[in-house]
Amino acid sequence: MFAMVQTSLAAEMRVSEEDVNFRTEPSLEAEVMRTLSAGANVEVLEHRPGGWSRVDVNGTVGYIKSDYLTIPAGAASATFQTTDGVNFRTGPSLEADIITAISLGTSVEVLEHDATGWSKVDFNGTVGYINSDFLSLTGAGATNGTVSGYLKTIDGVNFRTGPSIDASIITTLVANTSVEVIERDADGWTKARYDGNVGYIKSEFLSVTGRTVELLEWSYVRTIMKTGVPIHVIDVRTGISYNIQCFSKGDHADVEPLTKADTDTMFNIRGGIWSWAARPVWVSIDNRLIAASLHGMPHDVSTIADNGMNGHLCLHFLGSTTSSSSASYKADLQNAVQEAWNAR
Repeated sequence: MFAMVQTSLAAEMRVSEEDVNFRTEPSLEAEVMRTLSAGANVEVLEHRPGGWSRVDVNGTVGYIKSDYLTIPAGAASATFQTTDGVNFRTGPSLEADIITAISLGTSVEVLEHDATGWSKVDFNGTVGYINSDFLSLTGAGATNGTVSGYLKTIDGVNFRTGPSIDASIITTLVANTSVEVIERDADGWTKARYDGNVGYIKSEFLSVTGRTVELLEWSYVRTIMKTGVPIHVIDVRTGISYNIQCFSKGDHADVEPLTKADTDTMFNIRGGIWSWAARPVWVSIDNRLIAASLHGMPHDVSTIADNGMNGHLCLHFLGSTTSSSSASYKADLQNAVQEAWNAR
């Protein structure tokens, strides 16, 4: 679930790419207040790698995708915590040597975030790299506790005076209504602000997108996924979409971008680098939105001749497997599936 937390990064980050949208809310559907150029300095108020950052631009507060922010050379580092057990590597790659495994909730000093999804960090005096998906300013992904940010209702839901179905109903919110999240508790309730009122909503009826995303086992997905039929894909970290097509269903789905435009989109999402790193995605199959992951290294056979890609990619779902002997690669694929599910 989307969450933002307070950070001490004020005035310590910079826009890394041209034409980055500065929005009113942490959503690709939110109004664009202005477009920022590469090199623009922003005051970061809240930050989460791979998600959204709440920033102050010349006195105006809004949101920018965190992927487009970097820590300038010479700027003070920032302390993050690991959100799961994670490998600390010598370089920004799953193929790089593992220095050590870092346990959940360990604090590290982040020196730099890069566009390929890796963070350069200092851990106990040693500099190395951690996948940015496993870093948070709160640790444990801020599942419970005090948070800040906006979520949307995924159905008509009651907004109540207290965290109980017996509490009075302030109003009923229609689907896709944005609310400001104040706090989430372990009992499944979210304290939120809507239209000036503070109340409570069942957490299961809130998501980043306002859409229902399902976490389904590959053994089931393969029964509803059809070969030779276009599949719409949404890249979770950027919100950018494209189309693919499946031609084989074994331990996982073998897929290809449908057109050259789709190939170019996928390539650009990955910062112009093909790699085995998994990205969390939502795929539309049989009118259902399903959490999945997709690596980005074209390999072996292909069936579409004019899509600008030689080879195919592997699409993974919960419980799917791979012939690779790399335990870290297998974990990367399934962790990305989980990230797609958590971002719903």
